[in-house]
Amino acid sequence: MELKFATWQVPYLDAISEIPQGNLRERVDIAERAILVRLEVLSRTSGRAEERLAIKEALNALHAVKKDKLNFPHWGQSTISPL
Repeated sequence: MELKFATWQVPYLDAISEIPQGNLRERVDIAERAILVRLEVLSRTSGRAEERLAIKEALNALHAVKKDKLNFPHWGQSTISPL
C-alpha cells in the first residue's frame, strides 16, 4: 500500500491495527505524537487541505480507539462528578 503521508500514517496504521503488537496505549501515543509534529509543520504552510482532512479523520479514529479499547472518556465528557 502506498501512503501519501507516511511520516504520520505509518504509526497511525500501526496504532489502529487489529493485529496485537505491543502496548496499544503506547502505539496510540506514538501515532498522536507523529501527527502533532506534522501539524506543527503544516501550521507554517498554506494549502495541504487533503493532508489536513486525513489528519482530522485519523485523530477521530484514534479517539475512537482510546474510547472503545482504552476506556478514555468521550470528548467533552467530564470524568469529575459535579458537587
